[in-house]
Amino acid sequence: MLLKEYRTRLRDILCEMNPEEGDVIADYLLCAALETDRGRLLTLPDEEVSEETEEFCGRAIYELSMGKPLQYVLGSCSFYGQEIAVGKGCFIPRSDTELCVETALKLLKPGDRFADLCSGSGCIAKAIAANRPDCSGYALELSREALQYTLFNLQEQKNVQVLRFDVLDDEEYAALSIQAGSPFDLLISNPPYIPTQEIELLSTEVRYEPETALDGGEDGLRYYRAIIAYAPLILKPEGYLVFEIGYDQAEAVSELMEKAGYNVAVLKDYSKNDRVVFGKKG
Repeated sequence: MLLKEYRTRLRDILCEMNPEEGDVIADYLLCAALETDRGRLLTLPDEEVSEETEEFCGRAIYELSMGKPLQYVLGSCSFYGQEIAVGKGCFIPRSDTELCVETALKLLKPGDRFADLCSGSGCIAKAIAANRPDCSGYALELSREALQYTLFNLQEQKNVQVLRFDVLDDEEYAALSIQAGSPFDLLISNPPYIPTQEIELLSTEVRYEPETALDGGEDGLRYYRAIIAYAPLILKPEGYLVFEIGYDQAEAVSELMEKAGYNVAVLKDYSKNDRVVFGKKG
């Protein structure tokens, strides 16, 4: 079968599953199977489709029909211009999180040091490190499953160290303070922030992702409380604290930070939802 015919067939199948994005997903699968980009894909309409390509796409369609996220099927996704490997046990980066990166890049000065808490895939740390080679930092992650992706994605970023770290344990902060040698200029985190009782209401695709990367405790604020409380152990007195938040958490997280002595600002994402809360003491 010619590629142009197979592409049409593939798009028809996927549009039945996902009317809004089926045609785009079809091209993603074909690009992955052929190890090419969409620009070149469109120049190959009369190429014969190999058995390997059909097998790859058939398997992918089955996995997608079972609710597996496209990023897991492909094994990677794009984040802030970086290719990020993802898979089972690793939270999938979202484009909304890029606002966190943009915020950090504006706040960091040459020579500054940062720490990415609840790093997951390492996407935030990688985006910052790749765009600011004049800065250095740590990517901190507890989950052993996710940590293999943190390590893989950051293996070429020599200005970032990866460390297994429990953000809910104050002794971990004390140990990091000794290891790092001096306090950080900026702490950044996209922690689990979905209230426990809302986890079961999430879509099948989202529930495919590790619950530990989603569950923020009874009110969704468990990790914010811990990081804010323990930040002084590793953050300079004049350092910045940057959080991604859920769309309805700006007031609650701002209040927690203000009570800890931070002057706080809230930024909205492209959908006009509150997305980032950041602040500095003083």
